[in-house]
Amino acid sequence: MRNAVRFVELKSGLLCLLFLFCMLQPADCSVIYVDNRAGNNILNGFSPRIVDGKNGPVKTIQRALDYAKQGDKIILINNEIPYHESLTLAGKRFSGLGKEKFTILGNGATISGAIKIPMNGWQQLDNGLWKVAPYRKGFFNLYLDGKSLPEYKPAKDQSVDLKEIPSGKWAVYRGAIYYRSLKNQLPPAESFSLAGKSVGLSLIDVEGVSISDLTFENFRMDGINIHDRCKDIVLENVTCSGNGRCGLSVNGSSQVEVIDSKLINNRIDDLSVTELGIANLKKTELSKKKSVSP
Repeated sequence: MRNAVRFVELKSGLLCLLFLFCMLQPADCSVIYVDNRAGNNILNGFSPRIVDGKNGPVKTIQRALDYAKQGDKIILINNEIPYHESLTLAGKRFSGLGKEKFTILGNGATISGAIKIPMNGWQQLDNGLWKVAPYRKGFFNLYLDGKSLPEYKPAKDQSVDLKEIPSGKWAVYRGAIYYRSLKNQLPPAESFSLAGKSVGLSLIDVEGVSISDLTFENFRMDGINIHDRCKDIVLENVTCSGNGRCGLSVNGSSQVEVIDSKLINNRIDDLSVTELGIANLKKTELSKKKSVSP
């Protein structure tokens, strides 16, 4: 009987030692590089420059997410060319591991949801008025050279009168955008774009995530949507601007810390917090009052 007890004690001790050994091991986390100019999605992302036929940066952030696992870091090369992508982090695989957060480091890069309006997308009306009908309805924005154009809004409880739209402004009427051109301006020949992709970055059921040095702009709905069950989320030096609904939306039971960031010039809200969501802002600029809904 004593031998049996000693065996059980020895086995328990070995299991405890094995557990402690595993806890002390450094997290097996990788760094994945993304370069939207020189990268290639057949590469493994392990190097910021192309070394050979296997080692080098991938071209898209989505490809990096395909490769990524818990606690990994994705580093973007900033070529002053926007990344035109819509991303989702969902579940444990995109969470932190031990002390290592799952990280996307932007190095000042921009992720854009804008879609260029083709020349045949415009319909010319009278008196310098032009019409474009987006495929997806509900939230709108119009840009020229990547910058938001001013929107004409009638008085409260008044409907849009197309004749009242001033030059250089646009309005939404019956599911279409109407823009009155400036003198000698021909919209089909210029770089106009719409808020096309829905959300820049969606998070759900993740924990221990860091997003830094990155801009999310010109999405149809939200720059960043933290949907539900997200904890220990840190946004640092992040800008969300020019989005059709909201810059940052925090929902469900999600908790986020926003540091040294800008949530500015979004069409409806810069920051929306609903249900039990918590947004802790530190040194963060808003151009509108935050929206809080139960």
